[in-house]
Amino acid sequence: FRNWSPTLAATMPDEDVVYTATFDDSEYTITFNTDGGSPTPNAIKDYYNKDITDRTKDIIAPVKDGYTFKGWEPAIPSVITSDMTIKAQWQINQYTISFDTDGGSEIASITQDYSSAITKPSDPTKEGYRFVGWDKDIPSTMPAENMTVKAQWQINEYTLSYYVDGELYKSEKVTYNSEVAAETEPTKVGYKFSGWSEIPSVMPARDVAVTG
Repeated sequence: FRNWSPTLAATMPDEDVVYTATFDDSEYTITFNTDGGSPTPNAIKDYYNKDITDRTKDIIAPVKDGYTFKGWEPAIPSVITSDMTIKAQWQINQYTISFDTDGGSEIASITQDYSSAITKPSDPTKEGYRFVGWDKDIPSTMPAENMTVKAQWQINEYTLSYYVDGELYKSEKVTYNSEVAAETEPTKVGYKFSGWSEIPSVMPARDVAVTG
């Protein structure tokens, strides 16, 4: 409301008079709440019942780590009729951590909601090797991306022992799966050496004892 037309008399006139109210168009504001997402235009301000389609059709959807934008609530109107705040609606995303055990025991991948707590799996095993960790740290909560971690291994050594007449002749450390060369033949007065028993061609994932 702006005023009356004509101007309202201070005292009663000597005739009937009709006064007409005059109004200005009111301005209203639409405010955007992105609920933690990237910023959009701070607000749209215009006069009552004004078509604002041309100002809203190109509004870029906000983005938010770990979430997919699902729209505005309430929907952006085509005309402005009141002050209002519209809020971004989000759907939480799921991501996957995959485990490459590089020949070790299989570990199932983990698929969970963004930012949910992660329980680390048991360490994998691999014959002849010792697990020394993953090439990347497994996060405590699910990140906003898929990721793959790879097992790191250290090859083991095992003991190869040679016995003659029940006594240790020689002992050595041999790397797993490497070739095993027979030890130099021992000598014994009055006897001819006939060979070593149970010598593997490559070192297995265990200690080995052979007898002359």
